[in-house]
Amino acid sequence: MSNLENKLKKIIDTFNNSNTDTAYKDIKKLSEKYNKNISVQNVLFQIAKKVGDINTSIKTLKKILFIENNNTFYIAQLYKLLLEKGLFDEALQKINFLLKIDKNNYEALRDKSYIYFLKNDYIEAKKHIEKISKLRDNDYFGYNIKGLVYLKNNYFDEAKNLFNTAIKINDRYVDSYNNLGACLLELEKLDEAKKVFNGAYNIDKKNVSTLINLANVLSLQDDIVGAVKYYNEALNLDPNNQAILSNLAICYCRDSNEKDAKIFYDKAIKVNPYDYKLMYAYCTLQLKLNNFDQSWELFDSRLLIEKNKDKLINFNLVKNNLFNNLKIDPKDNLLVLREQGIGEEVLFSSIYPEIIDKFENLKIEADKRLVSIFSRSFGKNIFVEDGYYSKNSSVSDFNKITYAGNLIKLFRKNKDDFNYSHYLTARKDIVYKYKEILSTYKDKLKIGLSWKSVVNIYGSLKSLSIKDFEPLFTEERIIINLQYGDIDSDKKNILKQNKHLEVFNDLDLFNDIESCIGLLKNLDIFITVSNSTAHFAGALGIPTILICPKKSSTYYYWNTQTGSSIWYKNIKVLGIEKSIDETVNVINNILEKNNEFKFTN
Repeated sequence: MSNLENKLKKIIDTFNNSNTDTAYKDIKKLSEKYNKNISVQNVLFQIAKKVGDINTSIKTLKKILFIENNNTFYIAQLYKLLLEKGLFDEALQKINFLLKIDKNNYEALRDKSYIYFLKNDYIEAKKHIEKISKLRDNDYFGYNIKGLVYLKNNYFDEAKNLFNTAIKINDRYVDSYNNLGACLLELEKLDEAKKVFNGAYNIDKKNVSTLINLANVLSLQDDIVGAVKYYNEALNLDPNNQAILSNLAICYCRDSNEKDAKIFYDKAIKVNPYDYKLMYAYCTLQLKLNNFDQSWELFDSRLLIEKNKDKLINFNLVKNNLFNNLKIDPKDNLLVLREQGIGEEVLFSSIYPEIIDKFENLKIEADKRLVSIFSRSFGKNIFVEDGYYSKNSSVSDFNKITYAGNLIKLFRKNKDDFNYSHYLTARKDIVYKYKEILSTYKDKLKIGLSWKSVVNIYGSLKSLSIKDFEPLFTEERIIINLQYGDIDSDKKNILKQNKHLEVFNDLDLFNDIESCIGLLKNLDIFITVSNSTAHFAGALGIPTILICPKKSSTYYYWNTQTGSSIWYKNIKVLGIEKSIDETVNVINNILEKNNEFKFTN
């Protein structure tokens, strides 16, 4: 054995015998003398990595690769350290170089997908993970990566199966449980997600991600006390974690706890001034409290939440008019764009009479289902289908472009500004058509019913079953279907109970909104969850009882604490206090005690 080999062996023995500092100093000195010796540099790399000196490890690996530039082992070690440091682009360069040498390198293909995932390029991530024909049977990390990539590409069931496989391979790896729980949240299976997160908690009670996930589920389920407990456990472990501070603030927003919401909002924003999801949650709390000055300062943050921004294909046309930069002269050529869902489009249209009155040169894009309704209701031929201007070169005809929601702040500065009643009108011929059909029911109370919503994570929280409403089906009432989508199983359930739900099978409630609002105008009262039809009823002035989750920072237009909505004077809002059965009993009492239904704030 040579003298150099003896020195290296002695350093390694010293390191293995727990005298790490001495060994590290000795190998550093030796590496300076033998700068181009692979064996020496390899020992330095290994020891530096084990003591956590990642920068020295990277520097040493680069030296080795300068000598042996095609050594796949050292290329792999280098890209993994670069990945650990968050240097994604440099790690990607090394992976691409490795794949030129070994195009089927399993770990390189897997980790390339992971890097694209971390860079939020989910399409590219999917492309590379699928270059691996079959994941290794024992590679639970690989199954997690593929699951995460599929999750971000909205292949929820496939992602769920991948996470379950990862758990079967290694049932002690907490990340698999947290990823599976996140997938179940996307599938709106809150109880299942909570069970999975509890499984992760039983493995490691000090995993911050698990604690946050558990708290998030409990917050969504209105268990504010339980949610705060887990958030505080996480906060004790990581006091400056922005995700904990932000989610805790959102939790307090859901609970309408302004004092604590502000404390944690201020702390979270100090850590991350660009947390738009938090800004929007805090904004909706302020809207509920009628604190409009604070609300409108933050309202445009709704557009900057990544999930929302991705849906707004014309966002670049509008981004310069966000926040306080919106300045419009009455003589400007103004283009107003729709945004997000059709329900909020109807909500924002409440300001259209004032916009029309103020701006001389105005065009408004709308969902194609609403163009004729808006033109008739607001008496102006200025409404065009979504994209008519914004998706072609004629957009250059306008010197100002904004979303309808951005203009709210100009016209709703205090509670007194919400002094309008209904503002949409239905076609008279359609109203008369349904009046004739329903006249066969003579003196029966005509009740419209809608029980489902299909919007993101809150869909299952907002949706109920038609079985929940069975007590409303009595001889003196006719229950009329206003639920869009597939209701075949619901109809069968009602039929089994020998009850009658009036369904107009030839009416497409989702696409034929003209007929939908014509039917709404014939109701004595409308009972619904929070969905787009609720907004139509509100804008038409139909007496409406709306059921929504008791605590939610999302629905700033429904206030379960006051039982009302300043946006729609004709809507009574009921939060589910203890059970849906109890809430339906409250509705039954309202129906029995009132001959006329007038709800005002």
